[in-house]
Amino acid sequence: MYKIKIMTNTDNMKWDSNLLKSHYSTYFQTSKYIEVNKKMEYFPIFIYIIDDNDIVVAQLVIQIIKTSVTYSSSILQKILKLISNITTRGIWLYGPIIHTQDKKQRLEILSTILNANDQIIKKYNLVFLEGFSPPLDDLIDENYLKIFENKGYKITKFVTYLTDLTKPIEEIWSKVQKYTKINVKRASKRAITIKELETLEEMKEFVNLHQKWAKTKGLEILDLDEKINELWNKHTNLIEKIFLAFKNNELIAAISLSFFNNIVIPTQVLNSYSKAASLGGPALTWKAITWAKEANMKIYDITGGPLILENEIDVDNTKPLTHYKRKWGGEEIIHYNFLIPGGKTKYELYQKMFRILRIYHDLIRRTRPNKL
Repeated sequence: MYKIKIMTNTDNMKWDSNLLKSHYSTYFQTSKYIEVNKKMEYFPIFIYIIDDNDIVVAQLVIQIIKTSVTYSSSILQKILKLISNITTRGIWLYGPIIHTQDKKQRLEILSTILNANDQIIKKYNLVFLEGFSPPLDDLIDENYLKIFENKGYKITKFVTYLTDLTKPIEEIWSKVQKYTKINVKRASKRAITIKELETLEEMKEFVNLHQKWAKTKGLEILDLDEKINELWNKHTNLIEKIFLAFKNNELIAAISLSFFNNIVIPTQVLNSYSKAASLGGPALTWKAITWAKEANMKIYDITGGPLILENEIDVDNTKPLTHYKRKWGGEEIIHYNFLIPGGKTKYELYQKMFRILRIYHDLIRRTRPNKL
């Protein structure tokens, strides 16, 4: 029998130390990721699964999100606060983390985790709960997915691209597609320079670029000082690395990397939509990969998106993004999105609202870059 332990606070050091028992745990399940994102409208739920010997056999951290108030427009902020009873949802990334290789035990533990999820959905009145499986968990099979299916979760295939950093850098470079290599070399020839973010002033530049990028989506960072402090805290606590791309002393693009358990994940990629920014992106990605290699990391997870088949409609226009990420030569890995509504009526209302917001953002995206 397994026991469930659900907490809103935990011993951060012990939580992260337990995660290191698994080769596939990443930054997204750490206390550090959750703590720096903790705000009034966000709070964490830590799930421990414990065996009869009081040993932690599984972990899952879920973020409860009421509204997107710090990354929205002022009008949307007011609307989302008014309807927060149908926008409160839960999400987890790259979990759960199960600390056993025994497949039978894994299924029993997974069932226990999903029972804990039921408690959380009910207690916090979630409109839905969704999560993404860890791409490096190679023991996920049909029986594992069946546990989710039997609980009422909708399962969607996602794809990501993993670069094995234990291989020689020459081999990694050889797998990058030809035109992408040309763009990396072109960036250098056109005097695009890359540097690591080091100062608070550079962090302010980074956040201003973030604001510029957000406005192209019809959004805005409502509290720039708060955002600067949040990111500077990550930087000074050595849990995030930011690289900046400049052209003629102007910041044109940036990438932020998070890392844990020797796995590196880009968590933010920004650009100014200037002409030079098209080369800033490839230069930054190659810099990120080479830095990760030099830092003795093992995996660079460039991330991806939904797996869209040839005959499927690409509703969210994700194909261009996954196409770009595929060009870096990483191994294509399938992982999964799991989603369960908290209630049919509330979920349908949320979907209708989300469709309206998507139309709004699509219209903004088509017009704003030219204006900027």
